[in-house]
Amino acid sequence: LIALFCLAQFHAQDIATRSLMLDANLLNLPVCNGAPKQMVKLAVGGKAVREVEIEFAEGKKPDLWVFLDVRPWKGQSAVLSGPSALITAIESSDAIKTDVPVYAEQWRPQFHFTSMRGRLNDPNGLLSFDGEHHLFYQLHPYGIKSGSKSWGHAVSRDFLHWEELPIAIHAEAEGMMFSGSGVVDWKNTTGFQTGKEPPLVLIYTATGPPRDQRLAFSNDRGRTWTKYAGNPVLPEVAHNNRDPKVFWHEPTQRWVMILHCTEKGKKLPPIDPKDPKRKTGEFVFFTSPDLKQWKREGSVIGFAECPDLFPMKIEGTDKTKWIVHGGLGEYFIGDFDGREFKRTSDLLHGPYGSAYYAGQNYSDMRDGRVVQQGWAKMSDLVFTGMPFAQMMNIPCEITLRNTGKGPRLVWQPVREIETLRTKHHHLESVVLNEQSDPLKAVQTPFFDLHAVIEVGTATEITLDLRGTPFVIDVKKLKLTSGKATMPMPVRDGRIDFRLFSDHSLVEIFTDNGFKFGAFPLPPKPDAPIAPKLTAKGGEAKIISLDVPELKSVWPVKK
Repeated sequence: LIALFCLAQFHAQDIATRSLMLDANLLNLPVCNGAPKQMVKLAVGGKAVREVEIEFAEGKKPDLWVFLDVRPWKGQSAVLSGPSALITAIESSDAIKTDVPVYAEQWRPQFHFTSMRGRLNDPNGLLSFDGEHHLFYQLHPYGIKSGSKSWGHAVSRDFLHWEELPIAIHAEAEGMMFSGSGVVDWKNTTGFQTGKEPPLVLIYTATGPPRDQRLAFSNDRGRTWTKYAGNPVLPEVAHNNRDPKVFWHEPTQRWVMILHCTEKGKKLPPIDPKDPKRKTGEFVFFTSPDLKQWKREGSVIGFAECPDLFPMKIEGTDKTKWIVHGGLGEYFIGDFDGREFKRTSDLLHGPYGSAYYAGQNYSDMRDGRVVQQGWAKMSDLVFTGMPFAQMMNIPCEITLRNTGKGPRLVWQPVREIETLRTKHHHLESVVLNEQSDPLKAVQTPFFDLHAVIEVGTATEITLDLRGTPFVIDVKKLKLTSGKATMPMPVRDGRIDFRLFSDHSLVEIFTDNGFKFGAFPLPPKPDAPIAPKLTAKGGEAKIISLDVPELKSVWPVKK
């Protein structure tokens, strides 16, 4: 106790204050990766408005600068409090402090979303309104390692060119802001509407403790957000309850929430009888007339976290089925009456590879498409030296298609990706062997490759991408990169796949979209840029190969 008291006194003595006028848009804060975490508080009008936890070491050159957006209080006087050396080093500016323009960093992905600064993970609150697609996401804005979570926010009209907006909901006294969803309240069931347009509403988990479900709303097309004064709308109902996905169920005229719930000590049957050791959890349904009052309904034994539930028509029919899936993208097909879900399929495989997680659908799409986006989960080491960490996957249009074994999901990249095409390389009737190098003219890491290859006598076909091999085993019908694999079917003696290459990530579509995989691609600065395509064990033949190069979506040039 004496030691703790002395430590508290030391920290108390180390805290200093600094008064300043907020005459610029940002406060730039220095970050030293791996240094002890320090707390900085910003007070305006005598009230604490932000608390920022960053890694900082006195006397050490910062590895990067992050920023605190102070536009809501611009023109007002403020007080910073925290370690003396840290608050002295903070700089006021209208721009992010950096030696390299934002989005022009060496390993910045060029057609996948990344945050300007900080570390992102799960996509949250995906919704569309008035021609804009809103992407929210888990964000630690003040460092490149996992830390306190807020909701980052970006908007796009084509799922590709994103404008990063201010943080939508901040980690504050109620804890971190964990995952959730977003809706357009077309009928103003919440009563939040103040103008002519319906309010946008976010439903999220606050970590507390206790851990509960809350609302925030916007009446200006998502530019500013207000946390509902009556929060929480759903108190803690189970240990570790989180990740609410909410939608309007037209037949019952109710909102439906599917919520991950894990209750301590509750025994659950295995989700997959073939794999009894596989971790599972319970997804519970709740219903509400107004997003504020919730009634518990049925449940389904589901997956680890990040549930989603949505209806889809089977292609070419008027029959509707419901899909429920979790963070890994595995899913059930079944029927849902607004209260209970009844499975009509076994557990089905979602995306392959190791770089796709927590996929969520955009709500309120007005063109009839179902668009899903995931987090390209990978090691933070992939982004070493960058002022950001982690990235999002390409948004995919998903459909439900009949097969001989029942309906199955199909993934395809959103059609808007084709607007990025520039220089086009085309090959046909080219023999592949161990010495072949047909793609040496492709001198860019950013491309959309579509290949149809006759496997011939080859046992393996390898596409080497900047030092990372993607090996197709013709006999085992699979593609392998590192420890991750995905099926690669051979039909009529041919393989047919589409591959997207960006910094740090490769995404592959095959089997007419029934198989989709995402794989990390760690940067190797000394590796050749051009992809190298070879065959082993015999000869294969390119029937057709098209490689459109893809231009950057960012507003700066290197």
